This record gives sequence, structure tokens and C-alpha cells, in this order.
Amino acid sequence: MSDIRQELDLLVQQTTSDNFDKSSVPQDVLINLNKWKWGSYGWVSPASLIFTATWRKYFFPSDDCCKIWAVDENHDPIDGGYSIRTEDEQITIPVLAKYDLCTGYCSPNSGMQGSRAIEKMRTLKRLNTNFGTAQRTVFDLRLFAEILNQINDLDSQQALRVLKYQILIAKAIREKRIETNSALEEDPSDNFNLMDFLKNTADPELTKCVVAACFDALFSGDEFKIEGVEDFKTAADARAQKPGDLSVSKNGVTQIAIEVKDKSQTIDWNNIDRAKKIINRNPELTDFIFVLEKREATVTDIIQEMVVSPQFQSDPCNKISFMSVHDLYLISCVSSDPKGLAERTSKYLTLAPAVKPETKQSWLDQSK
Repeated sequence: MSDIRQELDLLVQQTTSDNFDKSSVPQDVLINLNKWKWGSYGWVSPASLIFTATWRKYFFPSDDCCKIWAVDENHDPIDGGYSIRTEDEQITIPVLAKYDLCTGYCSPNSGMQGSRAIEKMRTLKRLNTNFGTAQRTVFDLRLFAEILNQINDLDSQQALRVLKYQILIAKAIREKRIETNSALEEDPSDNFNLMDFLKNTADPELTKCVVAACFDALFSGDEFKIEGVEDFKTAADARAQKPGDLSVSKNGVTQIAIEVKDKSQTIDWNNIDRAKKIINRNPELTDFIFVLEKREATVTDIIQEMVVSPQFQSDPCNKISFMSVHDLYLISCVSSDPKGLAERTSKYLTLAPAVKPETKQSWLDQSK
């Protein structure tokens, strides 16, 4: 496998729009690859699995690249099967990451992250296109299956051309991202209203960036650091036992854990149970703050029930508090004017890996 990784590395280096003719790509695959919404599905996109299946077809043309599991649900070997997740994590992602091609194209962990719908199809032993009723997914599961089956029908040289086309897609996304992030570094205009923009934009990552900007303004000394903006919200993050979506550390010690809830979310007792576990695991925490984008979500009957309950009168629940983004913003305006908070948010938009491309474009359109 080391030889494969080296050859893929060389392909990524050498493939450019100047030395590749996309008309050489088989048309049926080309059409479907162009239908795929690269970078728009967030961290649940199995985009890198398409890349992995393609290079497998190039190196192993007689293999069925749609047999993406090595074993079935009973752990019995699947004849001719392979672990696409293992090869994705060990070969595809490291190669793409080396050239900064993951962000906006695929998850930097694996295409299987968040793709439980694919994993649940293991019983089929092969990813077919006639799988009946499919689980609801953010990405187009049927299109994904169709692309993999079309790739499986290719010969080695056809697969190579498809692989090069995907490399060019990833490189184009990278160049667009660099260009957009450069534009985001420019200061927004004086009349740009950050809270109005947030109100009219449905993007949980934007909410997280606004919250980070507010805490950045409140804790702006060199001894403070806002962490979590650059993280994906994945199962891997949960296993890493991070204290929250965001956190504030002082001199390297985490002091405040922050859980951000966008306008579609509310708080219930299960959120409190998780917060208790985090506080117990991180005794240095002085505060665990739920920041809710929807202002009325901080005064629900459930939250009123919580704050008067016996649990909230003692440790660890007495460290839990609730705040709306609106209230946080007003407090932050004491430390920074609205334009400064917008500038900080813009900076964090360049760092957050899962901000929707349309959010960034809308920001540029409205803030200049």
C-alpha cells in the first residue's frame, strides 16, 4: 500500500488543468460527478470514498470497488470485499491533506464519518443501486451509489482519468477557498449588521463563529485562548472528550466550556446529563455555558424547571448557565464595537472547516 500512496501523491502533484482534458472522462461518470455537491454536505459527506473507490479501480481493475466492506454484519468475510474506510483513512485522507485538499472537498477524517446510512447497508455485502427505501441523508445516497457503480464499470485507464478529474475538482475548491478566505480578511463595511446577518442565515457553523467572536472580545488578553472553532463536530471529536463546541482557556488551562445551539435547537435534560459528565471529567472548569441562538430558547418551561431543581443548587450543575447569542452579543459590545465583532467573526469564518460555501459568499456580498 505504500507504493499506492506514493503514486497517488505523485498524481496529485502532477495533475493540472493544463495537462488534463476533462473531455476524456467517460460522460456518464462525468455527468454524475458534476451533480455531486462537493463541499456542501458538511462533514457527513462521503466524498473521499468516491476518490478511494476510483483509485482502487485504477490499481485493481478486476476487483469490485462496490464491495466496500471486508466483513458482513456477522463479521464473516465478504468474498472480494475490502475495507474502504481503512483505505480511505490510511491512504486517501493523508495524501489529500498533504496538499490542503480536504477542506471544502471531504472530511479530514474519513468519508465514513457521519455516514451511518452507508454502514447500515453492510448487510447487502455490496453497494448496489437498487436498495429500496434508503435512510434519509444530507447527501444524495442514491447518487453516491450510482457513481460508485459507474466507476466499477471502468477499465484501469478510464478510472485514472476519473481520478485525475477528481483531483482537479479538489484543487479548484482549494483555490476558491483561498480566494474567498483572502476576501474575508478584509474588514466589513461600517453599516454591516452582524446580528441581522445571523438571523437571516441558517448555518450552525456561523453561529459558532459569532459566539467565538464574542468570547474573543470578552477574553482578549494574551493569557486567554478561544478553542474549538477549527474542529469538526464528529464522533471522533466526542471520543476525544473535548469539553464543548468551544472553550476558553487561561494560561493553557480550560476554564469555560461552551455548547452552542443554533436556531433549530433547544435544551433538555439529556444535554444537562452530558454537561455534568464533562464538568466531572474536567474539574478545572469554572463554568459550562449553553449559548442558544434563539433567544426564547433560554426561557422555556424546561429551563425554568432546571434552574429551580435541587440538582442546580449544588455541584456540578451549579456551574451550568444559559445565555442567548443576543445577550452575549450585547455584553461583548462593551469590550468591542459591533464592527470589531463582525471583523472577529469574519476571521473565524476563514478557520471553521464546515461553514457552508453559500454562507461565506453571502457574507462577502452583504458586508462590503
